[in-house]
Amino acid sequence: MKFLNNILFFKICAVVLSVFILMLFSYLNFSFNKYVDISKNNFYVNPGSSVTQTIKSFKEKNIIDSVLRFKILSYLHNINPKFIQGKYEISKNDTEYSILQKVLNGNLFQESLTIIEGSTFSEIVMLLKDNKNIISSIGDYEYNINIDALSPEGLCFPDTYKFSAGITKSNFLANCVKKMEIILMKYWDLRDYSLPYKTPYEMLIMASIIEKESSLVSEKPLIASVFINRLNKNMRLQADPTVIYGIKNYKGNITKKDLQTKNEYNTYKIHGLPKTPICSPSESSIMSASKPANSKFLYFVSNNEGKHIFSKNYKDHVKAVNKYQKK
Repeated sequence: MKFLNNILFFKICAVVLSVFILMLFSYLNFSFNKYVDISKNNFYVNPGSSVTQTIKSFKEKNIIDSVLRFKILSYLHNINPKFIQGKYEISKNDTEYSILQKVLNGNLFQESLTIIEGSTFSEIVMLLKDNKNIISSIGDYEYNINIDALSPEGLCFPDTYKFSAGITKSNFLANCVKKMEIILMKYWDLRDYSLPYKTPYEMLIMASIIEKESSLVSEKPLIASVFINRLNKNMRLQADPTVIYGIKNYKGNITKKDLQTKNEYNTYKIHGLPKTPICSPSESSIMSASKPANSKFLYFVSNNEGKHIFSKNYKDHVKAVNKYQKK
């Protein structure tokens, strides 16, 4: 009789356990099917917050319906769950369970920042300073680079960068510099070996001048050919953008005094390239610096319509200047 009672007891326990598991499964399954409120757009896991504190904050913001259910899911996933701090995005297909996956795996929301082609380093610094998602740290502008450079000018590749909120300025810059290094070395290896560059850095300097001279991709190889032809003839580059870069508090016009003042960027006064790049050049400018067009042009002048008129001699250049610049 006692044996039968034991069997009955275990059967009852099995039924109760089965019902409990079924109910628990149904309870938890709700998290797989219940879409979260997308009007919230995003949410945060704050630094130093415990799992319980974070889950309660989710409930307070109506991201989840039940603290208990979310907590059970968390501990079923990992006996010692850790939510990765940062900013997360809520998408239209997110459920409570997908939210859990995000915070456990650290699938942080990606901010974006665009460095415009032709930006100077000081402009990039201001861009980072004004971005609340990029933070300061010790050594804000320190980074490693394998290019022998005299200054940070021109070392950040202009592009749109994705990053997680809380990145430091130095880490952000390191990403930009690394990309520039990859692009520059790619075209250094593909360059015309007859070009008068001694180092990749010199090619970068040339690319930065090309960048400031023209925004037309189709013109850039010709612009490059003019400067290469002048270097090969030991002529001064006479590039206005280099003069402008060397002027403190430039006010929009180059004066005769500016052209006559000798400094390391006034290519009307010095031979060869300036000592550093004058901006962050685009890939098209770097490519043009590595493979200029085959031309005999030595001069060019703007036609005031976004293009340039190229000349092989000074006489023709003067005619073009008189036609397009002295109206």
